[in-house]
Amino acid sequence: MIIDFLTQLDWGQLFLIGLILLLSTFVVRVSGFGGSLVAIPLLAPLIGLGAAPPLMNLFGATNFTTVVIQKWQQLTFKDVWRLALMNVLITPIGIYTLNFVSENFLRIFLGLVCISYAGLRMLNVPFPKLERPIWQLVYGFISGIFSGTFGVGGVPAVLYADTQPWEPERFRLNMFSFFAVTTYVNIVTRFLAGQYNWQIITYWVASLPFLFLGLWLGERASQRVNPNQFKWLVLILLVVLGGRLIYSVVG
Repeated sequence: MIIDFLTQLDWGQLFLIGLILLLSTFVVRVSGFGGSLVAIPLLAPLIGLGAAPPLMNLFGATNFTTVVIQKWQQLTFKDVWRLALMNVLITPIGIYTLNFVSENFLRIFLGLVCISYAGLRMLNVPFPKLERPIWQLVYGFISGIFSGTFGVGGVPAVLYADTQPWEPERFRLNMFSFFAVTTYVNIVTRFLAGQYNWQIITYWVASLPFLFLGLWLGERASQRVNPNQFKWLVLILLVVLGGRLIYSVVG
């Protein structure tokens, strides 16, 4: 039975998925952002927008587990608990959106999200300081929709964090805290929604060696690569990937 299952696998596709997830891990380790934004536009044409987000949730949980083990005593939730709570509550709506909205439309929208996000970060658009707690709920709502539909709920979360007067280390730990909660809960939500199957589990298991290789390469590169220059490379890549997603539908 196991031999029959292994012979039916598309090893070429598994290798491509592994390379994409290696790139995603490398990008996060060096730049601190953009992992899902890089991976989802590449995975969507390969395995579909329905399978890419749940796979990225499993992959992200594995990645963030290594961070939680190392830094659990430093994680703090007081700055982001409303953001995380709203994300968790709204993610199911985003998940069920996939049942009613055309994948081509979602690909175009995701492409626009990638390009818009990269443009905002490139131009260093100054965001107003949002001090009222209600704004966490607003951004958390958008984050939940993005998490469920595209698996990129980190985009609104990071944009909210950009409005806060947090020093870099506090910024980083708050984002780790946010993802440590939402990633695991989103996996449970997707499981209850029936989005996990043996194919996605196979993709995840086969990609684990690429994940650890990406962590190792990213750790080494982070000590040698200029973070600001690499950030610009990632943002340019996001523009290219966003344009590619849109072209794949309308081209």
